[in-house]
Amino acid sequence: MAAFIDKFQRFCGSRTLAWLIMANVTVFLISWAVILSGGMMGKSGNFTMSWLCVPSSPEAFIRHPWTAVTYMATHYDFLHLLFNMLWLYWFGVMLFPSVSGNRLLLLYAGGGLAGAALYVAASAILPPASSGAYLCGASASVLAIMTTAAVISPDRRINLFLLGSVKLKWITIGCIVLTFLGLGGGNPGSQAAHIGGVVFGFAFPFMIRRKAFVKTASKVRVAMPKVKETAVRTVRLNVRRDGAAVATAAGQRLSDSRRLDMLLDKIRISGYASLTAGERNELNELSQRIDKIRENSGNNN
Repeated sequence: MAAFIDKFQRFCGSRTLAWLIMANVTVFLISWAVILSGGMMGKSGNFTMSWLCVPSSPEAFIRHPWTAVTYMATHYDFLHLLFNMLWLYWFGVMLFPSVSGNRLLLLYAGGGLAGAALYVAASAILPPASSGAYLCGASASVLAIMTTAAVISPDRRINLFLLGSVKLKWITIGCIVLTFLGLGGGNPGSQAAHIGGVVFGFAFPFMIRRKAFVKTASKVRVAMPKVKETAVRTVRLNVRRDGAAVATAAGQRLSDSRRLDMLLDKIRISGYASLTAGERNELNELSQRIDKIRENSGNNN
């Protein structure tokens, strides 16, 4: 068993992706074993789904809040599981190495939670398709992963049988359309859940970029006083040895500091998205240069 898991992880290229697929398959097998056993005892198969899937009634959901998580790995039939796992594998592999395993898990869970939230909200507003309806399956999570892959690499070309080379964004749009037409049927709540997954998947890359910027900006702001102090101290201590060269170097560091202030002011006023591609690269270069100055200063001390 351990050897199989190890081979499957290498096949998926990611431990997180492999475990997500295995978790879905395991829950499916266990739930259907319980359903078959219950059927032999005269119980309806719905008794298992009612404990694992998100109910359409908000009152019932309040009594079963854990279903917002368990439904993501619960599938009612084999075809539903098969298509979701195939899409999870294909688009999950496309995300690497742009998205780490932890972020893939966050994306999967976030898309699922967004889908559950919209499903319950839609069910509270719109009449359910049938009495006792519920939401199950990884569709919202998979749609989130699919959409993120398209946002990160929209022009990536994939070779499809009979169609040839097609851009990833068109493949994703086609899969989303097929999902809305084929899965969930006429149930407005299920379609709302799919929308939740797509919206979260679209927003996720921007949340990652924003987090990366905040981390960089925070590191830069902490280093700024040290950079200015280092530049001034360099001029005072070494100007006799090589006044012109040291003054030039110190001036460059102070110039970096002023340029960094300008970029941060622009971000504070207009947002990170207002930076051009060149300015974003410049921000990263300044950050790296500041780190080196800080390290050199620490070694001198």
